[in-house]
Amino acid sequence: MSCVHQPEPDHYFLDGYPELIFRTQEGDPVPTRFFIANETDNGSNTYRVLDQSLILTYRKDGSPYSGFIRTFHWGIYNIEAIFQDGYIQRLRYWHPNRTLGMDANFIEQSGIVWNSDGARSIAWNADQHVHYNPSTQKPREIQEDSLTTYFTISGEVDYYTIREDSMSLSYYPDGSPSYFRPRGVRGNGPVKRWFPNGQLRAEGEFRNWDEAGIWIEYDSLGNEINRINYDLEP
Repeated sequence: MSCVHQPEPDHYFLDGYPELIFRTQEGDPVPTRFFIANETDNGSNTYRVLDQSLILTYRKDGSPYSGFIRTFHWGIYNIEAIFQDGYIQRLRYWHPNRTLGMDANFIEQSGIVWNSDGARSIAWNADQHVHYNPSTQKPREIQEDSLTTYFTISGEVDYYTIREDSMSLSYYPDGSPSYFRPRGVRGNGPVKRWFPNGQLRAEGEFRNWDEAGIWIEYDSLGNEINRINYDLEP
């Protein structure tokens, strides 16, 4: 029995607007799914614009569209977007209970996401992206360029991480190192963990994100308590 490949369905963002289509800067038509995606972030339903350089145009003559896009479907998703000369200006989403779920302003590069009960879940601007704890409304995580800060449920700094192209280094609130690990697609490189007192806790390496080679564990006084060679493991 042969398998028939099913084409990837397009996004429903332009449902009800057969006269409109997205195009690249060169004028080539592209499916709507390359412009927008529905996803979950911090446990909340959101809509992410994947490529703001795409231009919404009239299918017939290719001229840019200015105006509203409103998509409704059985009360499950309700989206409103504003375009000017083909470019996205604002995007809003309502939960099925009609409470506002997201308001993104692409001119100001800012936005907010709310849960269906009205609790703030995410907020962002040009400088930072904040995840909130819906129950306390305190920050859970703040992303700023290469720095991410993580917080306890009470809103105190738990630890923070600095990311570079090939590695990531986490720190305790007092600035002492906590966790050094590789980044990137391959996931290869040295790994180190430290106790809050600065003593090395473990060291080894990752290969394709798996433990490899010799790994050593220490207690908080610096005494070796375990050693394993993953290259010799069955």
